[in-house]
Amino acid sequence: MVDQRSPNGLSKHDSKQVFHNTVAILTGRLLSVLLGAGSTVLLVRSLGTERLGQFSALYAYVTLFAWMASLGIEPVLTLEAVRNRLNAGSIVATGMALCGLSAGTASIIVILLAPHVGYSGQMQLLVILVVVELLLLGPLRLPAIIFQVDLKQWYAVAINLIRQLLWLGTIFLLARWHSPLTGFILGKLGGALAELFLVFVVTASLLPPPRRVLTRQLKPYLRACIPIAFSSLLAALYLRVDQVMLHNLVSDQVLGGYAAAVKISELLEMIPAALLSSLFPLLAGIAHDQALLNSYVDRIFRYMMVSVGGLCVVMSLGSGLIVSVLYGPGFTSTARVLRILVWSEFAIFFASVVINVLIARNLQRFLLYPTAMGAIVNVLLNLFLIPRFAASGSAWASVISYTLGWMVVLLAFASTRGIIWQGLNHAFPLCLLALAATVAASSISVPATVQIILGLMFYITGAWLIRALRYEDLEYARAIVNRAVFKLE
Repeated sequence: MVDQRSPNGLSKHDSKQVFHNTVAILTGRLLSVLLGAGSTVLLVRSLGTERLGQFSALYAYVTLFAWMASLGIEPVLTLEAVRNRLNAGSIVATGMALCGLSAGTASIIVILLAPHVGYSGQMQLLVILVVVELLLLGPLRLPAIIFQVDLKQWYAVAINLIRQLLWLGTIFLLARWHSPLTGFILGKLGGALAELFLVFVVTASLLPPPRRVLTRQLKPYLRACIPIAFSSLLAALYLRVDQVMLHNLVSDQVLGGYAAAVKISELLEMIPAALLSSLFPLLAGIAHDQALLNSYVDRIFRYMMVSVGGLCVVMSLGSGLIVSVLYGPGFTSTARVLRILVWSEFAIFFASVVINVLIARNLQRFLLYPTAMGAIVNVLLNLFLIPRFAASGSAWASVISYTLGWMVVLLAFASTRGIIWQGLNHAFPLCLLALAATVAASSISVPATVQIILGLMFYITGAWLIRALRYEDLEYARAIVNRAVFKLE
């Protein structure tokens, strides 16, 4: 029987699976965004900027060590489970054992180091609670990788939504009780425990025995994930070190306003996370076919860059309106930071594609270079810019370091140069187009909502003219919907 394939090389069954997973994840993440926005608003209004800054500083500090708890092992386990599905239970058990040892070590280091880096007294006690949530419980969540292996991410979506609902309800109750910061940390830990319980219940049937630790695989798994783990360390430095530095160099009140902008900016990342988490097992499956992989990756880059360009136009033009609606009129500084920070999403969307392709092609060792460059540049720029420009300086440091790390560094290597050029062919013109559309719309003296509409019109028209958007994309989307939803041939 001939396997009929769509224009991007996927079979009808694969397209249907990807479509269902992507729609489920996008829908779930959209609901998660709404719940997260509600949680953020309640959290900000309950804690105020200073205590929100303390809350963010605690999680940013512990997150710097999260790489030791996970070792970046999830994609390694996913690949192994895709290739050996019948032995997935033992593969996951081996990963849990390896990460458990590492997470215990990381927890001790974090707690002992805390008073020496600005987390003394009550803050050190709160660090212990955050350590339990982010580090010690981390290895126990690894069975959830089976949702990605089996293209059943709707389970993960449902579990995440339940946790979000619990967190929102917890914040509401704590706010009414005027709880101290400790109550909010404990509430978040309680949600993590509930999530873990649900993961164990749901994965029990998807990961049947055997579930033994494959001792001979410990070293191979460790070797495979070391580049990813080190890359995660460096990524944590340029994703979270800015908040730790604002906590130590400026004030928790300034950090609170900055953290509020970061929360909004990070919501945009649901798009690459949703799509690529569905596509990764398929990328791994076709990695041996270079021509098919290149065709597939080119389409992904184009879709990602078109999407992020439009989002940057909307968020940049509407930053004041968005922040005002979510947090109230007293967060003008947050709107200024968001207007800068949102442009880092071009590099983040770009990086999402690059990371998945490199891992699928077993080239994860190259992930060290962009993350190292990003971390070094980000720390140096933050040291220089934070004392001069506070939160705005940190936002500019993020934009510059992300761009240099993920769009420039890998051009230096023959094995990765082709992937980066492939992405830049889409990213560069679309970034210029998004900037031009934003500047053009912002120069027109009309309300923000009208500016957003005009900016999007300019951007979409330009994208169509440069063939970043094509008629065949509309036809392809219609065909996928027909097959996946209506089951039409």
